[in-house]
Amino acid sequence: MIMMAKREDILKAAAKIVSHVGIGQVTLEQVAEEADISKGGLLYHFPSKQALLEGMVHYVFKRSNESIAAYENENDFSLSYVLSTLNDIDQGDDISTMDKSAIVAIADDRELLASMQQQYTEWMRRLREENTEEAAVIIRLITSGLWFENLFEIHPAGNEDREHVLNVVKELMERGS
Repeated sequence: MIMMAKREDILKAAAKIVSHVGIGQVTLEQVAEEADISKGGLLYHFPSKQALLEGMVHYVFKRSNESIAAYENENDFSLSYVLSTLNDIDQGDDISTMDKSAIVAIADDRELLASMQQQYTEWMRRLREENTEEAAVIIRLITSGLWFENLFEIHPAGNEDREHVLNVVKELMERGS
C-alpha cells in the first residue's frame, strides 16, 4: 500500500510541475524534489520521463473508473458515468491539475492518445449496452463537454447545471431503455 501511495505522490508532484512549467520543461529532478523522494527512488517507480507521463495518463483513467465503480453500487453504468464526472468537477484542484497535466502529456506525445481512445471506446461500449445509440452518444458528449469545460475553466458547472444535466440524462436513459 505504501508503494502505491508513493507512486500517487510522485504522479501528483509531476502534475504540479507540469502545470507550472509545461511538459517540455519538466525534469525528473524537479519531480523528485517536489515529491520529496530521491531521483533514484523516482526512477524505481518510473524509469523514465516517458514512463512518468504514461503513469499520469493511466492514473487519470484508473481514478475515473474507480469513481464510476463506486457509483455503480446503486446505479447503472450510464448514471454512474455522469455522476462520476460531476463528482470530478466538484473535487477541484488536485483532480483538475492531474487531468490537465495528462491532457498536456497526450497533446505532447500522440502515442499516449491511444490510452484515452481505448478508455473512451470502453465507456461507449458500456453506454451502448444500456441505451440507444443516440442516447449513448449524447450522454458521452454531455459528460465530455462538462469535463473539458471544467478542466479549462470555460464555464464552471453550478448546481443548476448539475440538476439540468442529471434530468436530461435520466430522460434519455428512460427513452433508451
